Amino acid sequence: MRVTDSQPPYAVIRRLLKGDPNHAEEWFRVVTWAQRSEERELIGYVRTLNEAAVLGWDYKCAYESWRHHLAASRTDADVMARDQPPAEAMVRFFRQTRTRSA
Repeated sequence: MRVTDSQPPYAVIRRLLKGDPNHAEEWFRVVTWAQRSEERELIGYVRTLNEAAVLGWDYKCAYESWRHHLAASRTDADVMARDQPPAEAMVRFFRQTRTRSA
């Protein structure tokens, strides 16, 4: 997923079929984007493509919000990289704060 062609991707969605091939369950796996697959981090599993797109977008928003918050306090980039929370936790916190303010 990416906002525009000129911006880097922020998430990857993969469609998975599980169970009986004749009646397979469809799932979507959402991970952070990285050039190398082993550097990607799980964001979560969902049942629909729409939920996957929303999860990827929420990760982007959560990451940008977290990054801007730390940058505002002039946190060093190395410290930010070291202390970055897991993607799944970042999205969960972002969604909790969004529902509290609504």
